[in-house]
Amino acid sequence: MPTFPDRTPRRRSRNPSERTRKTTTRLSDAEKAEITAAAKQRGVTVARFLAAASLSAARGTTPVHTNEQLDTAIDELAALRTALARIGNNINQIAYVHNTGGQPRPGDLDHTLTTLLRLLARVDDTADTLVKKRL
Repeated sequence: MPTFPDRTPRRRSRNPSERTRKTTTRLSDAEKAEITAAAKQRGVTVARFLAAASLSAARGTTPVHTNEQLDTAIDELAALRTALARIGNNINQIAYVHNTGGQPRPGDLDHTLTTLLRLLARVDDTADTLVKKRL
């Protein structure tokens, strides 16, 4: 995307009856800085940038992710992390038995590896779902 470093954003002329409503938005310092930088990069005012981005989302041309989607994704990732930790623990136990000269119980390693492969497929599915929601 081209940048316009030397261009000062200017107000556009408009019909006085157009855009008479004002909306205030609360932003963190980081959000404000990011939005200001994006507007500057595009050579528009922050208000114009916010209006264009909001209208794009409202018209469905840019997806807006709800907190519910984010919460669901976080819950899924937390569950996957817990499952991976359990599998890692099982593999460590099997390795310990093997390294001390013992034999793991029949089927332990196969079961653990099958569970790991199933979990990795779930990680892939979750990642694919999250990527598709972003598009």
